[in-house]
Amino acid sequence: MKSRLLSNGLSKRTNRCLALADISITKPTIIRAFKSGKLYPFRWPPNYGKFNHFEVCDWAGIDWQTLRPEPPREVDGVIFPNIGISHRAWRCLLRSGIPTTKAAARHALRTGMLVPGKHPSNYGPRTHAELCRWTGIHPASVLIAKEKKRA
Repeated sequence: MKSRLLSNGLSKRTNRCLALADISITKPTIIRAFKSGKLYPFRWPPNYGKFNHFEVCDWAGIDWQTLRPEPPREVDGVIFPNIGISHRAWRCLLRSGIPTTKAAARHALRTGMLVPGKHPSNYGPRTHAELCRWTGIHPASVLIAKEKKRA
């Protein structure tokens, strides 16, 4: 199903996303929002994804490939260190109150503080595998040990 374009040339969904972000629908305002980072796909506003981004870039006359996101550097006032894990894995450790050291992460994996799909949020199988590789633990051995404790 194709979306209907409104009088300004953008779809209803894109107009709604821009209105929720409090961005007026004029080309100079859109360009300023792109340059300042106020408008970026998958970040802000909510529901502003790649298709909306392509549509707005085409409408504003901007090459969508020239806009690249900067990697997030700070979460809750803590700067992302380069310790060998991804930002997502680091954020999962930080937000669950686990120190970002290999020993602390290894202890959390073995005690069941980190369970993929259960807790903390955004801690899934890929992040689990990454943290296991980083700490030197085989991912299957952690899950087998947890199942043996339950039995």
